[in-house]
Amino acid sequence: MKRLVSVCCILVLPSLLLAQSLSIEVLRPQFKFGGGEPSTFTTAWFATVTLPIYKNVRFVGQLPFAFGKLEMNPVDTKDETIGNPALGLRFDHENLFIDVGVRLPFAKSGFAGFMGALADIDRQEAFVPDILPLYGMIKTKISLSKFSLRPYGGAAFTIRVERDKLGFDYLKSVFGTRANDGELFVLYGGEGGFEFGKFYLGGIYSARTWASSGVSFGTSSINQVSIQAKYDFGTVTPGAIFRFPLDNILLDSMFGVHCAFDF
Repeated sequence: MKRLVSVCCILVLPSLLLAQSLSIEVLRPQFKFGGGEPSTFTTAWFATVTLPIYKNVRFVGQLPFAFGKLEMNPVDTKDETIGNPALGLRFDHENLFIDVGVRLPFAKSGFAGFMGALADIDRQEAFVPDILPLYGMIKTKISLSKFSLRPYGGAAFTIRVERDKLGFDYLKSVFGTRANDGELFVLYGGEGGFEFGKFYLGGIYSARTWASSGVSFGTSSINQVSIQAKYDFGTVTPGAIFRFPLDNILLDSMFGVHCAFDF
């Protein structure tokens, strides 16, 4: 644990000196696995910083890490891991946002990484071991009085870098099909919500399709819905999110809290 915290501080703290914003997210998935359930502090964390580069272009760096432990399980599953850090660029113009980037293969195989991959389907590549993910996402915002709609779409292409060392194949466990050396995933969804002054309340639909799996669309897709609330204090915006799947997968539900800081 101390080693993980030390590495995270070394990677994140220097970026804060030039950061334009910082976002901290803590996600706790709830599920049953092998007769046990995750402990209270079984969580996935995402620390994201943005740094201005030129006009509407920003650098985005993200460090994920996860802690995992199963209660009432005969096998010791206590585990922790740094995820695959993201390095990317964000282009924004009025109500259009484009993100492109790459993740570095730092995550290790184990229960913590498995739990992190379940926590957020849009960012599963953050915790899948032995892959090099490339990603791109387009988001827009449509405002209608106090209601706003934010549709998005994108893709992630993963390159297997250490197949022989793969101790746990997440894709095979969830979809029943083994991954190839290169895989394409399509991400899409949307968020709609109401703004009551500084308070925001909305719903989110998020989906992920394994386009290169070779199986049917329904079998290769994961669909989830969420409820999100946040309050804008100006430089600090805390919030919470509750998510549950629409498909029969291992995840029962997910609860998370997040806080964004603008400098």
